[in-house]
Amino acid sequence: MTKPRSTGYTLIEIIIALLLFTIGGLALVSTSALIARATQADGIRERAGRIAASRLEILRIECRRAVSGHETLQQVESQWAVTLLDSARIRVVEAVSYPTPEGQLTLRFDSLLPCRRLIADTVRTP
Repeated sequence: MTKPRSTGYTLIEIIIALLLFTIGGLALVSTSALIARATQADGIRERAGRIAASRLEILRIECRRAVSGHETLQQVESQWAVTLLDSARIRVVEAVSYPTPEGQLTLRFDSLLPCRRLIADTVRTP
C-alpha cells in the first residue's frame, strides 16, 4: 500500500522562505537609507547653487555700490570679493561651502558681471 502524499510545507521549506524574505527586506532597508542620504546631499548642493546665483544677481544689480562680504544661510557659507573694473563691469569671486557626507565641499565662482544701466544713468540734463 502506498502512503498518501502530504499537501503542506515542511519546516525546512518555511525556514528557507523566511530567510529569503529577510535578506530581501534588509537589502531594501539599506538601499532606502543610501537613497535618503543622497537626496539630502543633493538638496544641500542645490541650495548652495541657488544661494550663489542669487548673490551674483544682487551684486550685479548693486554694481558700483557692491562690496565684499560673507554670510551663512541654511548650512551654506558664502564669501565673496568684489572688484570694480570700470563703470560698466565688476569682477566677483565667490566661494560657497556646504557639508557633504565626505566633509566640507567648497565651490569657487569667478565672474565678470556687467552693470545694469539705470534709467537715471541714461537721462542727461542739459
